Amino acid sequence: MKKSAQGHGTSNIAPTLIMAPMAEITTAPFRQCVRNFSSDVILHTEMLSAAALSTGAVHNEPLLQKTERDEPLVYQLLGSDPGQMSQACIILAALGAAAVDLNMGCSAPDILKKCQGSKLLADFDSARQIVKSCRAAFKGSLSVKMRSGYDSSDPVYLANFALMLQDEGVDYITLHPRHGRLGFRRTADWQLVAMLKNRLRIPVNGNGDIVCAEDAVSRLKLTGCDGIMIGRRAVQEPWIFRCCRDLLDTGSYSVHVNMCELFNKVLAGIGLLLPPELHKSRMHRFSYYFTKNFCFSHELFTKIRNVDKPEHASDIMNDYAERNPHENIRVFKGGSADGIHEGLDRT
Repeated sequence: MKKSAQGHGTSNIAPTLIMAPMAEITTAPFRQCVRNFSSDVILHTEMLSAAALSTGAVHNEPLLQKTERDEPLVYQLLGSDPGQMSQACIILAALGAAAVDLNMGCSAPDILKKCQGSKLLADFDSARQIVKSCRAAFKGSLSVKMRSGYDSSDPVYLANFALMLQDEGVDYITLHPRHGRLGFRRTADWQLVAMLKNRLRIPVNGNGDIVCAEDAVSRLKLTGCDGIMIGRRAVQEPWIFRCCRDLLDTGSYSVHVNMCELFNKVLAGIGLLLPPELHKSRMHRFSYYFTKNFCFSHELFTKIRNVDKPEHASDIMNDYAERNPHENIRVFKGGSADGIHEGLDRT
């Protein structure tokens, strides 16, 4: 991890490897799964509603839980009202949060309708007020995860927006180089990450279209950015950060994974650590991505989607593993002496 060039808080670090915050995914049980493979990855909570936090809504409480192994943990805030955002920062600080990330990247339609997430990129002054109020309220590490714009990716506007964030005291930025209206369509333009890295004093991390460790190393070399954030692929392959670290450190990686055991541990954690009303949504969201690792993924996920309890989903996975033992114990290999991609052996 690298220290920020401009720091206000106690953490003041730009992480090298980062698990992206994801709604209904980055629960405490899933974070522990990621941590089991990587001791230095920076973890995030799910998106937390500033409005709900500031009004004391009880449904946020399960999303705030953490364990010692979560650290370093970043709490991600979503909102558009400066007062609510600053109040939420105060509440998180009282809970012991050392790092808060402001969401200016979510492209979900229901979020955009509330002028939140990447829609904030269309309102320079409102975004400034949010950052200013949060910076005044929170003395820890304050970061922003953002898209390259709301409905376009104008490099000049993007640079000016990012410079404003820097001037208002943000400690580091993570850029997903697609504009918000694109969602996940088209290819992420990592040249925009390189541009921001060259323009800012504070660290810049990149995010988007990373599907293997080789991609992460390649993007780091291409852009000179300070860190890599991975989202969807890390849900499918929680060991990807171990692969990235080994590739960066040694030029190669080889990770053994018991697929059924991993799945069952995450679901057992969901059953133990989360309230029953969250079991179905969190179990299904994790399963949607993780079952993509298997040859008969559609059939497997369809069965899991039709059950409500984690233990029933585990029974389905155990049955699949018994019928397809060759898919259970897997070895993920890759890399070369210089860390450049030369093929990926996923046996």
